[in-house]
Amino acid sequence: MSNQVIVARHGNPILKRMAAASRVMRYLTGSPTARVRSFYELNGRRITGKSAYRDVLGLKSLYVNYGYWMSGCTDQDKACEALADKLADAAGITDGDHILDVGFGYGEQDFRWLRTRNPEQIVGVNVTPSQVEIARQRAVELNLADRLDLRVGSATALPFEADSFDRVVALESACHFDTRQSFFEEAFRVLRPSGVIATADLVPRVLAMSHKGLSARMESFGRGRVIPNCNWYPRTRYVECLTEAGFVDVDVEDVSDKVLVPHAKHARKRLTAPGNEHLSRYERRSMRLYANLIENRAIVQEYIIAVARKP
Repeated sequence: MSNQVIVARHGNPILKRMAAASRVMRYLTGSPTARVRSFYELNGRRITGKSAYRDVLGLKSLYVNYGYWMSGCTDQDKACEALADKLADAAGITDGDHILDVGFGYGEQDFRWLRTRNPEQIVGVNVTPSQVEIARQRAVELNLADRLDLRVGSATALPFEADSFDRVVALESACHFDTRQSFFEEAFRVLRPSGVIATADLVPRVLAMSHKGLSARMESFGRGRVIPNCNWYPRTRYVECLTEAGFVDVDVEDVSDKVLVPHAKHARKRLTAPGNEHLSRYERRSMRLYANLIENRAIVQEYIIAVARKP
């Protein structure tokens, strides 16, 4: 696995521990935006460094999503690429477009779109500075920096003039925005006439919204740390919110069967894959709990691809 993307880190270990403690406090007590930023900072090491998470899933890239699992797919990176392609198809990304990617993570989908869809430029906005820094570094290494503009910024106060972009996309990020509706309104503003918004997002299942068991309460607490309650509405309301923001031709597709459960099955299967014998008992237990979490999430949540057009 020598071709994995591993990001080197340096610095005083005491200062690192102090910074981590500060991020934990922000995650527990901060504003919704601060909690999301701290969550991704706290989880950054398992994505960008050597970790049981990367080993079990077999990650070689820096994608931070569940993936889209077509029949026969057995590779997390390929599934993540398929999800990026699914969102690009929904948005209609094509040659010469100006794209705004909001909440771009480490930018892997942007690198792929530049190689496979040939847009003129992709501009990215992300609330987590550490992710922006790493994505910029990767863009330089891949000789893509001249067509990428990656910035720290807010999805609900986009620093761009009206009618600036052909497509606005958000890959597993819009649920975090405070609020998602404000993001929809900002996306509408910065899109050109006939421009398209496309999101890959999580919403609650209607039948599970009133479930109050212990697992549901635990899931609700964890979700509430990083997804504002005002964003937690079902697919039908998602359509209404896009319409209220001014969009037309709204379509919201449930693709849960290709996302959450296959991702969890992949994690379980990889636990016993050759090369993972070195995992400690604690690491194995942690990854089994992770798979359990995703399977339970599939019961109470839907994974959707939403697309709409500005008139």
